[in-house]
Amino acid sequence: MSDQNNLSLLSSVKEFVEKCPFFADIDLHIDQTENTPVNYSIQTSGLTKLTENVFGDQQWQYNAILQSREYTADDISRLNATNFTERLIFWVEEQNTLSKLPELGGNRSAVSISADNGLLLALDDDGDRGIYQVQLHLIFDIYEEDF
Repeated sequence: MSDQNNLSLLSSVKEFVEKCPFFADIDLHIDQTENTPVNYSIQTSGLTKLTENVFGDQQWQYNAILQSREYTADDISRLNATNFTERLIFWVEEQNTLSKLPELGGNRSAVSISADNGLLLALDDDGDRGIYQVQLHLIFDIYEEDF
């Protein structure tokens, strides 16, 4: 298990996604997929401060992208890949509803997580392989530590 006091946001979201039951025995890469299907990666896509109060407490949104390289040569393969993105989105929503959120550590606390925009992002030149992606959005608070 990771040191929860020094866990990066990407590591926190990666550990959260790896708890998904249909991710069993999947190696989740950072920032890129391999050329051969089926494999997955997670990457950051932005961090935005939403609010800050007079005490210095802040709320942020962290965005990540989960990508999968899939076979896309026929309708059945593409339908299976699309089904995966839909199942992942619904699983993330269920975890959010159950308050089973990523563990952030330190003075950070997850408020919510959501997933959306599951889509076929790109096809390889031969059309036999493609990249599907799902966007993940983590809302979290940072509390000013007492001195």
